[in-house]
Amino acid sequence: MHHSKKLINSVEHCVDDALNGLVAWNVGMQLVEGYRIVVRSDLDNIKGKVAVLSGGGSGHEPTHAGYVGAGMLSGCIAGDVFTSPPTGNISAAIRAMARAGAAGVLLIFNNYTGDQLNFGLALEEMKIERISVEMITVGDDCAFTTQRKTGRRGLCGAILMLKIAGAMSEMGMSLDEIVLKLKSTLSKVGTLGICLSPCSVPGSKPTFNLEMDELELGMGIRGEIGIERIKIMPADEIIQKMIDHMTNPTNESHLRIQAGDHIVLIVNNLGGLSCLELNIVAGSAIKYLESKQVFIERAYVGSYTTSLEMGGTSLSMMHVDPELLKLLDMPTSAPGWANVSRRNLVRKCRTLSVPHLEPDHRDTPPGSGPFVDKVRSILDMVCTTLLQMEEELNELDREAGDGDCGSTHPSRTCWHLMQFLAMVISSYCASGD
Repeated sequence: MHHSKKLINSVEHCVDDALNGLVAWNVGMQLVEGYRIVVRSDLDNIKGKVAVLSGGGSGHEPTHAGYVGAGMLSGCIAGDVFTSPPTGNISAAIRAMARAGAAGVLLIFNNYTGDQLNFGLALEEMKIERISVEMITVGDDCAFTTQRKTGRRGLCGAILMLKIAGAMSEMGMSLDEIVLKLKSTLSKVGTLGICLSPCSVPGSKPTFNLEMDELELGMGIRGEIGIERIKIMPADEIIQKMIDHMTNPTNESHLRIQAGDHIVLIVNNLGGLSCLELNIVAGSAIKYLESKQVFIERAYVGSYTTSLEMGGTSLSMMHVDPELLKLLDMPTSAPGWANVSRRNLVRKCRTLSVPHLEPDHRDTPPGSGPFVDKVRSILDMVCTTLLQMEEELNELDREAGDGDCGSTHPSRTCWHLMQFLAMVISSYCASGD
């Protein structure tokens, strides 16, 4: 199997190039020279407030650097692709926050062994330097029915913790208050992923193989093994299976969901799912949750925590109250949290009924007579021939056209065909036959 194609300059510098690119188009961010640390451009504004830091392996964009901005992360530390950042970089980021006058530093990261080790070592180092630091580890994976020694993996639900912490920091709340709120909120969030096609780390082969008719339930965002491989099925059934597994009380890592509960929902693109499919998935999830009388206070649909180009999606749910909703709704300049919904999904009707949109002459009976009958027979013959040539037309259009012929047949191609038919009919009439 060949290495997959990547639009990069080099494997060695792809992470640095990506960070430089992110900072190039976001004036609210800067890179700390000599480190893979992205910080807010307005670090002066964190003086007297809690600095919120996160980080982890690259390849999950916009997690984590895309969440740097006022109202979310003060800074972030990036590692190599799918690799925890080194302790030295984490310590340097904490020192940068302390020098900016932060009233304590909060580290939030996902539950992976490398991150636990490196962030934990940095925390101990900071204690020696008398810098006030706390850490929160997020494990929101609902995949495994029995608890594992390493605990639950951190997935897309972690971004809700970043948003809550960033909003509380912006409000001037203390480090202890933010830690207390996050610890009480961690048990309210759950995530489950599904994968249709693998990703590949730059310079490497795909991380695993899936058959054409298979998908894997419970995948990790670094390509870690899931819990079950199943045959492909309609989106509605897949999403129901995911939500059932996430909320099944016999699953030790389940999220308890009952009729009348108020939640926020994240429908996350793992990187390689088309936007068309993501909307189908969102519709399936909303329909199924609403059928269970669950109130969806906010729905966030998009790419929030990806896994390079992995074809798949994850669903995250979190129980919310008015206080949490207020924190989630607070503004942030972070580009990864742009244009999110601030409204619930409750409304009278999702469809608009507009009467009399059909043309007024629809009741006019079709003409008859020898000419009309001849034209109808010609059109029948032409249409039948075109339908028989569908594959051939598709192939011709791929080679020489703009992809709008063959089975798609939109208006422009139809217009060309109608012009052709008009010519045929005109010449037929002129011949007097």
